[in-house]
Amino acid sequence: MSAAVTIALKDLSQRVRDRSVFIIGIVAPLALAFIFNAIFGGGFSDVGQNITLDIGVVDEDGGPIGGAFGDILREIEADGLIELVSYDDEEAGRAAAETGEVGAVFLLEPGLSDAILAGANAALTVVGNVDAPTTTQIASSIAEQFSLGVRRGNTAAVAALISGAIGTNDLEAVAREAGTAPSALTIGTVEAATRQLDPSTYFVAGLSVFFMFFIAGLSVTSMLDERRDGTLGRLLAAPISPSSIVGGKSLTSVVIGLVAMVILIIASTFLMGADWGSPAGVALLVVAVVLAIVAIMTMVGGFAKTAEQAGNLQSIVAVTLAMLGGTFVPISGEGFLADLSLVTPNAWFLRGLGDLAGGSIGDVLPAFLVLIGIAVVAGAIGLTLVRKAVRV
Repeated sequence: MSAAVTIALKDLSQRVRDRSVFIIGIVAPLALAFIFNAIFGGGFSDVGQNITLDIGVVDEDGGPIGGAFGDILREIEADGLIELVSYDDEEAGRAAAETGEVGAVFLLEPGLSDAILAGANAALTVVGNVDAPTTTQIASSIAEQFSLGVRRGNTAAVAALISGAIGTNDLEAVAREAGTAPSALTIGTVEAATRQLDPSTYFVAGLSVFFMFFIAGLSVTSMLDERRDGTLGRLLAAPISPSSIVGGKSLTSVVIGLVAMVILIIASTFLMGADWGSPAGVALLVVAVVLAIVAIMTMVGGFAKTAEQAGNLQSIVAVTLAMLGGTFVPISGEGFLADLSLVTPNAWFLRGLGDLAGGSIGDVLPAFLVLIGIAVVAGAIGLTLVRKAVRV
Protein backbone atom coordinates (compact mmCIF):
# COMPACT_ATOMS: atom_id res chain seq x y z
CA MET A 1 0.00 0.00 0.00
CA SER A 2 2.85 2.40 0.82
CA ALA A 3 4.39 1.73 -2.60
CA ALA A 4 1.08 2.64 -4.32
CA VAL A 5 0.86 5.88 -2.33
CA THR A 6 4.47 6.74 -3.19
CA ILE A 7 3.83 6.16 -6.88
CA ALA A 8 0.64 8.25 -6.68
CA LEU A 9 2.45 11.15 -4.97
CA LYS A 10 5.21 11.04 -7.57
CA ASP A 11 2.69 11.10 -10.44
CA LEU A 12 0.70 13.87 -8.75
CA SER A 13 3.76 16.08 -8.54
CA GLN A 14 4.41 15.46 -12.24
CA ARG A 15 0.82 16.25 -13.20
CA VAL A 16 0.82 19.45 -11.17
CA ARG A 17 3.92 20.62 -12.98
CA ASP A 18 2.25 19.71 -16.26
CA ARG A 19 -0.30 22.50 -16.65
CA SER A 20 -2.25 20.61 -19.29
CA VAL A 21 -4.12 18.69 -16.59
CA PHE A 22 -5.57 21.97 -15.29
CA ILE A 23 -6.66 22.92 -18.81
CA ILE A 24 -8.31 19.55 -19.43
CA GLY A 25 -9.86 19.18 -16.00
CA ILE A 26 -10.94 22.73 -15.15
CA VAL A 27 -10.47 25.41 -17.80
CA ALA A 28 -11.87 23.52 -20.80
CA PRO A 29 -15.13 22.25 -19.21
CA LEU A 30 -15.82 25.59 -17.54
CA ALA A 31 -15.17 27.58 -20.73
CA LEU A 32 -17.28 25.25 -22.87
CA ALA A 33 -20.06 25.35 -20.29
CA PHE A 34 -20.11 29.16 -20.60
CA ILE A 35 -20.37 28.84 -24.39
CA PHE A 36 -23.03 26.10 -24.34
CA ASN A 37 -25.08 27.99 -21.77
CA ALA A 38 -24.90 31.20 -23.81
CA ILE A 39 -25.97 29.43 -27.01
CA PHE A 40 -28.51 26.90 -25.75
CA GLY A 41 -29.36 28.03 -22.23
CA GLY A 42 -32.28 30.29 -23.18
CA GLY A 43 -34.18 27.55 -24.98
CA PHE A 44 -33.04 24.68 -22.79
CA SER A 45 -35.86 24.80 -20.21
CA ASP A 46 -38.09 27.07 -18.19
CA VAL A 47 -37.08 25.54 -14.90
CA GLY A 48 -37.64 27.94 -12.03
CA GLN A 49 -39.29 30.57 -14.24
CA ASN A 50 -42.79 31.94 -13.75
CA ILE A 51 -44.89 31.88 -16.91
CA THR A 52 -47.44 34.68 -17.37
CA LEU A 53 -49.91 34.56 -20.26
CA ASP A 54 -51.29 37.74 -21.82
CA ILE A 55 -55.05 37.38 -22.24
CA GLY A 56 -57.57 40.06 -23.24
CA VAL A 57 -61.27 40.43 -22.43
CA VAL A 58 -64.09 42.36 -24.10
CA ASP A 59 -67.15 42.62 -21.82
CA GLU A 60 -70.02 44.00 -23.90
CA ASP A 61 -72.52 42.15 -21.71
CA GLY A 62 -72.35 44.30 -18.59
CA GLY A 63 -74.58 41.85 -16.73
CA PRO A 64 -74.09 39.57 -13.72
CA ILE A 65 -72.74 36.65 -15.77
CA GLY A 66 -70.13 38.87 -17.41
CA GLY A 67 -69.29 40.34 -14.03
CA ALA A 68 -68.86 36.90 -12.46
CA PHE A 69 -66.60 35.83 -15.32
CA GLY A 70 -64.53 38.98 -14.87
CA ASP A 71 -64.16 38.24 -11.16
CA ILE A 72 -62.82 34.77 -11.95
CA LEU A 73 -60.32 36.19 -14.44
CA ARG A 74 -59.09 38.69 -11.88
CA GLU A 75 -58.62 35.91 -9.33
CA ILE A 76 -56.52 33.98 -11.84
CA GLU A 77 -54.56 37.15 -12.60
CA ALA A 78 -53.89 37.64 -8.89
CA ASP A 79 -52.38 34.14 -8.79
CA GLY A 80 -49.88 35.23 -11.44
CA LEU A 81 -50.92 32.86 -14.20
CA ILE A 82 -52.31 35.47 -16.59
CA GLU A 83 -52.03 39.18 -17.24
CA LEU A 84 -55.45 40.57 -18.11
CA VAL A 85 -55.98 43.34 -20.68
CA SER A 86 -59.44 44.91 -21.20
CA TYR A 87 -60.69 46.21 -24.55
CA ASP A 88 -63.69 48.37 -25.31
CA ASP A 89 -65.18 46.43 -28.21
CA GLU A 90 -64.94 43.24 -30.22
CA GLU A 91 -62.98 44.85 -33.05
CA ALA A 92 -60.23 46.03 -30.71
CA GLY A 93 -60.06 42.62 -29.01
CA ARG A 94 -59.78 40.69 -32.26
CA ALA A 95 -57.10 43.09 -33.53
CA ALA A 96 -55.07 42.59 -30.34
CA ALA A 97 -55.18 38.80 -30.75
CA GLU A 98 -54.33 39.00 -34.43
CA THR A 99 -51.28 41.23 -33.93
CA GLY A 100 -50.02 39.19 -30.99
CA GLU A 101 -50.54 41.90 -28.39
CA VAL A 102 -52.30 39.16 -26.40
CA GLY A 103 -52.24 35.43 -26.92
CA ALA A 104 -56.03 35.11 -26.70
CA VAL A 105 -59.08 37.26 -26.00
CA PHE A 106 -62.49 36.52 -24.45
CA LEU A 107 -65.49 38.06 -26.22
CA LEU A 108 -68.64 38.45 -24.08
CA GLU A 109 -71.43 39.46 -26.47
CA PRO A 110 -74.19 41.95 -25.53
CA GLY A 111 -77.15 40.35 -23.75
CA LEU A 112 -75.12 37.32 -22.62
CA SER A 113 -76.47 37.43 -19.05
CA ASP A 114 -80.08 37.91 -20.13
CA ALA A 115 -79.87 35.02 -22.57
CA ILE A 116 -78.31 32.63 -20.05
CA LEU A 117 -80.74 33.54 -17.27
CA ALA A 118 -83.63 33.08 -19.69
CA GLY A 119 -82.35 29.64 -20.70
CA ALA A 120 -81.56 30.68 -24.26
CA ASN A 121 -78.41 29.92 -26.23
CA ALA A 122 -75.50 32.31 -25.69
CA ALA A 123 -71.83 32.29 -26.71
CA LEU A 124 -68.65 33.03 -24.81
CA THR A 125 -66.14 33.33 -27.65
CA VAL A 126 -62.39 32.81 -27.44
CA VAL A 127 -60.20 34.26 -30.19
CA GLY A 128 -56.60 33.10 -30.17
CA ASN A 129 -53.38 34.12 -31.87
CA VAL A 130 -52.06 31.50 -34.28
CA ASP A 131 -48.57 31.77 -32.75
CA ALA A 132 -49.83 31.28 -29.17
CA PRO A 133 -51.52 27.85 -29.15
CA THR A 134 -50.79 27.22 -25.47
CA THR A 135 -52.37 30.50 -24.36
CA THR A 136 -55.37 29.85 -26.60
CA GLN A 137 -55.82 26.36 -25.20
CA ILE A 138 -55.68 27.60 -21.62
CA ALA A 139 -58.13 30.40 -22.37
CA SER A 140 -60.51 27.89 -23.99
CA SER A 141 -60.27 25.66 -20.92
CA ILE A 142 -61.12 28.58 -18.64
CA ALA A 143 -64.15 29.49 -20.78
CA GLU A 144 -65.29 25.87 -20.92
CA GLN A 145 -65.07 25.42 -17.16
CA PHE A 146 -67.00 28.65 -16.59
CA SER A 147 -69.69 27.58 -19.07
CA LEU A 148 -70.05 24.25 -17.30
CA GLY A 149 -70.50 26.06 -14.01
CA VAL A 150 -73.21 28.29 -15.47
CA ARG A 151 -75.04 25.30 -16.92
CA ARG A 152 -74.88 23.56 -13.59
CA GLY A 153 -76.38 26.67 -11.97
CA ASN A 154 -79.28 26.74 -14.42
CA THR A 155 -79.82 23.01 -13.97
CA ALA A 156 -79.91 23.47 -10.21
CA ALA A 157 -82.54 26.24 -10.51
CA VAL A 158 -84.74 24.11 -12.76
CA ALA A 159 -84.38 21.14 -10.43
CA ALA A 160 -85.40 23.32 -7.48
CA LEU A 161 -88.46 24.47 -9.41
CA ILE A 162 -89.47 20.92 -10.32
CA SER A 163 -89.06 19.77 -6.73
CA GLY A 164 -91.30 22.58 -5.51
CA ALA A 165 -88.58 24.21 -3.43
CA ILE A 166 -89.06 27.47 -5.34
CA GLY A 167 -91.76 29.03 -7.45
CA THR A 168 -91.62 30.36 -10.99
CA ASN A 169 -91.13 33.86 -9.67
CA ASP A 170 -87.96 32.72 -7.90
CA LEU A 171 -86.50 30.89 -10.90
CA GLU A 172 -84.58 33.83 -12.32
CA ALA A 173 -83.22 34.88 -8.92
CA VAL A 174 -81.99 31.36 -8.09
CA ALA A 175 -80.41 30.93 -11.53
CA ARG A 176 -78.76 34.32 -11.16
CA GLU A 177 -77.41 33.43 -7.73
CA ALA A 178 -76.16 30.04 -8.93
CA GLY A 179 -74.62 31.58 -12.03
CA THR A 180 -72.73 34.21 -10.08
CA ALA A 181 -71.62 31.96 -7.21
CA PRO A 182 -67.84 31.77 -6.62
CA SER A 183 -66.15 29.05 -8.64
CA ALA A 184 -65.30 25.86 -6.80
CA LEU A 185 -62.31 25.50 -9.11
CA THR A 186 -59.18 27.48 -8.37
CA ILE A 187 -56.73 28.00 -11.22
CA GLY A 188 -53.25 29.21 -10.42
CA THR A 189 -49.59 28.34 -10.18
CA VAL A 190 -48.53 25.41 -8.04
CA GLU A 191 -45.10 25.13 -6.47
CA ALA A 192 -43.78 21.68 -7.30
CA ALA A 193 -40.37 20.09 -7.06
CA THR A 194 -38.74 19.59 -10.43
CA ARG A 195 -36.30 16.81 -11.21
CA GLN A 196 -34.52 18.77 -13.89
CA LEU A 197 -31.28 20.72 -13.75
CA ASP A 198 -31.05 24.34 -14.80
CA PRO A 199 -28.95 24.93 -17.95
CA SER A 200 -25.82 26.18 -16.15
CA THR A 201 -25.65 23.19 -13.83
CA TYR A 202 -26.48 20.73 -16.59
CA PHE A 203 -23.75 21.88 -18.96
CA VAL A 204 -21.05 22.14 -16.29
CA ALA A 205 -21.95 18.70 -14.90
CA GLY A 206 -22.04 17.06 -18.32
CA LEU A 207 -18.84 18.60 -19.61
CA SER A 208 -16.93 18.00 -16.38
CA VAL A 209 -17.72 14.28 -16.65
CA PHE A 210 -16.75 14.29 -20.34
CA PHE A 211 -13.30 15.76 -19.69
CA MET A 212 -12.93 13.49 -16.66
CA PHE A 213 -12.51 10.60 -19.09
CA PHE A 214 -9.34 12.16 -20.48
CA ILE A 215 -7.93 12.72 -16.99
CA ALA A 216 -8.75 9.13 -16.02
CA GLY A 217 -7.06 7.82 -19.14
CA LEU A 218 -3.72 9.16 -17.97
CA SER A 219 -3.32 6.31 -15.47
CA VAL A 220 -2.96 3.68 -18.20
CA THR A 221 -1.20 5.77 -20.83
CA SER A 222 1.48 6.80 -18.32
CA MET A 223 2.17 3.14 -17.53
CA LEU A 224 2.48 2.31 -21.21
CA ASP A 225 4.80 5.29 -21.69
CA GLU A 226 6.95 4.10 -18.79
CA ARG A 227 7.05 0.58 -20.25
CA ARG A 228 8.25 2.05 -23.57
CA ASP A 229 10.86 4.21 -21.85
CA GLY A 230 12.10 1.37 -19.61
CA THR A 231 11.04 3.02 -16.35
CA LEU A 232 8.39 0.39 -15.68
CA GLY A 233 10.97 -2.39 -15.91
CA ARG A 234 13.08 -0.76 -13.19
CA LEU A 235 9.99 -0.48 -10.97
CA LEU A 236 9.23 -4.16 -11.44
CA ALA A 237 12.85 -5.02 -10.58
CA ALA A 238 12.28 -3.40 -7.19
CA PRO A 239 10.19 -5.12 -4.50
CA ILE A 240 7.00 -3.52 -5.87
CA SER A 241 4.06 -5.63 -7.01
CA PRO A 242 2.19 -4.94 -10.26
CA SER A 243 -0.94 -4.28 -8.20
CA SER A 244 0.82 -1.45 -6.36
CA ILE A 245 1.87 0.12 -9.65
CA VAL A 246 -1.63 -0.08 -11.10
CA GLY A 247 -3.17 1.08 -7.82
CA GLY A 248 -0.83 4.06 -7.57
CA LYS A 249 -1.53 5.16 -11.15
CA SER A 250 -5.29 4.80 -10.65
CA LEU A 251 -5.16 6.66 -7.35
CA THR A 252 -3.52 9.58 -9.13
CA SER A 253 -6.40 9.84 -11.58
CA VAL A 254 -8.97 9.56 -8.78
CA VAL A 255 -7.37 12.36 -6.75
CA ILE A 256 -7.00 14.67 -9.75
CA GLY A 257 -10.57 13.93 -10.81
CA LEU A 258 -12.01 14.68 -7.38
CA VAL A 259 -10.03 17.91 -7.02
CA ALA A 260 -11.06 19.04 -10.51
CA MET A 261 -14.72 18.31 -9.79
CA VAL A 262 -14.66 20.23 -6.51
CA ILE A 263 -13.07 23.24 -8.19
CA LEU A 264 -15.60 23.11 -11.03
CA ILE A 265 -18.54 22.91 -8.62
CA ILE A 266 -17.34 25.90 -6.62
CA ALA A 267 -16.38 27.96 -9.67
CA SER A 268 -19.63 27.29 -11.55
CA THR A 269 -21.68 28.14 -8.47
CA PHE A 270 -20.14 31.59 -8.13
CA LEU A 271 -19.44 32.39 -11.78
CA MET A 272 -22.50 30.88 -13.49
CA GLY A 273 -25.06 30.59 -10.73
CA ALA A 274 -25.17 26.78 -10.96
CA ASP A 275 -27.27 25.03 -8.32
CA TRP A 276 -25.87 21.59 -7.53
CA GLY A 277 -28.09 20.78 -4.56
CA SER A 278 -27.25 19.13 -1.25
CA PRO A 279 -23.45 18.99 -0.74
CA ALA A 280 -23.68 15.50 0.78
CA GLY A 281 -25.65 14.16 -2.17
CA VAL A 282 -23.32 15.83 -4.67
CA ALA A 283 -20.30 14.37 -2.86
CA LEU A 284 -21.71 10.84 -3.17
CA LEU A 285 -22.34 11.24 -6.88
CA VAL A 286 -18.97 12.86 -7.58
CA VAL A 287 -17.01 10.11 -5.80
CA ALA A 288 -19.02 7.41 -7.55
CA VAL A 289 -18.75 8.88 -11.05
CA VAL A 290 -15.00 9.50 -10.73
CA LEU A 291 -14.43 5.90 -9.63
CA ALA A 292 -16.63 4.63 -12.47
CA ILE A 293 -14.80 6.68 -15.10
CA VAL A 294 -11.34 5.69 -13.86
CA ALA A 295 -12.43 2.05 -13.92
CA ILE A 296 -13.80 2.33 -17.47
CA MET A 297 -10.68 4.05 -18.77
CA THR A 298 -8.49 1.44 -17.07
CA MET A 299 -10.47 -1.32 -18.72
CA VAL A 300 -10.33 0.33 -22.16
CA GLY A 301 -6.62 1.06 -21.85
CA GLY A 302 -6.00 -2.55 -20.87
CA PHE A 303 -6.77 -3.63 -24.45
CA ALA A 304 -4.04 -1.40 -25.88
CA LYS A 305 -0.38 -2.28 -26.40
CA THR A 306 0.96 1.27 -26.73
CA ALA A 307 0.13 4.64 -25.23
CA GLU A 308 -1.03 5.89 -28.63
CA GLN A 309 -3.48 3.00 -28.99
CA ALA A 310 -4.76 3.54 -25.48
CA GLY A 311 -5.27 7.26 -26.07
CA ASN A 312 -7.18 6.65 -29.30
CA LEU A 313 -9.41 3.97 -27.78
CA GLN A 314 -10.11 6.07 -24.72
CA SER A 315 -11.01 9.12 -26.83
CA ILE A 316 -13.47 7.08 -28.89
CA VAL A 317 -15.09 5.67 -25.75
CA ALA A 318 -15.22 9.08 -24.06
CA VAL A 319 -16.95 10.78 -26.99
CA THR A 320 -19.35 7.87 -27.56
CA LEU A 321 -20.44 7.70 -23.92
CA ALA A 322 -20.80 11.48 -23.79
CA MET A 323 -23.11 11.50 -26.80
CA LEU A 324 -25.16 8.55 -25.57
CA GLY A 325 -25.27 9.96 -22.03
CA GLY A 326 -26.73 13.33 -23.03
CA THR A 327 -23.68 15.47 -22.35
CA PHE A 328 -24.16 17.67 -25.41
CA VAL A 329 -27.86 17.15 -26.17
CA PRO A 330 -30.26 16.19 -23.35
CA ILE A 331 -31.91 12.80 -23.82
CA SER A 332 -35.30 12.56 -22.14
CA GLY A 333 -38.52 10.63 -22.35
CA GLU A 334 -38.80 7.03 -23.45
CA GLY A 335 -37.41 5.08 -26.36
CA PHE A 336 -34.32 3.26 -27.52
CA LEU A 337 -31.90 6.17 -27.00
CA ALA A 338 -33.25 6.87 -23.52
CA ASP A 339 -32.78 3.23 -22.55
CA LEU A 340 -29.34 3.06 -24.20
CA SER A 341 -28.17 6.14 -22.27
CA LEU A 342 -28.51 4.19 -19.03
CA VAL A 343 -25.39 2.17 -19.83
CA THR A 344 -23.28 5.34 -19.44
CA PRO A 345 -22.00 6.90 -16.22
CA ASN A 346 -22.72 10.30 -17.79
CA ALA A 347 -26.47 9.73 -17.81
CA TRP A 348 -26.56 8.30 -14.31
CA PHE A 349 -24.56 11.22 -12.91
CA LEU A 350 -26.90 13.75 -14.55
CA ARG A 351 -29.94 11.75 -13.46
CA GLY A 352 -28.67 11.64 -9.90
CA LEU A 353 -28.18 15.41 -9.84
CA GLY A 354 -31.69 15.85 -11.25
CA ASP A 355 -33.16 13.59 -8.57
CA LEU A 356 -31.23 15.55 -5.96
CA ALA A 357 -32.61 18.85 -7.31
CA GLY A 358 -36.18 17.63 -6.88
CA GLY A 359 -35.77 15.53 -3.76
CA SER A 360 -33.44 14.61 -0.93
CA ILE A 361 -30.13 12.82 -0.51
CA GLY A 362 -31.95 9.48 -0.41
CA ASP A 363 -33.12 10.01 -4.00
CA VAL A 364 -29.55 9.84 -5.33
CA LEU A 365 -28.92 6.35 -3.98
CA PRO A 366 -30.10 4.50 -7.15
CA ALA A 367 -27.71 6.53 -9.33
CA PHE A 368 -24.94 6.17 -6.73
CA LEU A 369 -25.33 2.39 -6.55
CA VAL A 370 -25.35 2.03 -10.34
CA LEU A 371 -22.17 4.11 -10.66
CA ILE A 372 -20.47 2.09 -7.94
CA GLY A 373 -21.57 -1.08 -9.75
CA ILE A 374 -20.01 0.19 -12.97
CA ALA A 375 -16.81 1.00 -11.07
CA VAL A 376 -16.62 -2.46 -9.53
CA VAL A 377 -17.28 -4.42 -12.73
CA ALA A 378 -15.17 -2.28 -15.06
CA GLY A 379 -12.45 -1.95 -12.42
CA ALA A 380 -12.16 -5.70 -11.92
CA ILE A 381 -11.83 -6.28 -15.65
CA GLY A 382 -9.47 -3.35 -16.10
CA LEU A 383 -7.14 -4.33 -13.25
CA THR A 384 -6.88 -7.86 -14.64
CA LEU A 385 -5.97 -6.60 -18.11
CA VAL A 386 -3.55 -3.92 -16.96
CA ARG A 387 -1.73 -6.18 -14.51
CA LYS A 388 -0.99 -8.53 -17.38
CA ALA A 389 0.32 -5.64 -19.41
CA VAL A 390 2.51 -4.49 -16.53
CA ARG A 391 4.22 -7.88 -16.31
CA VAL A 392 5.23 -7.76 -19.97
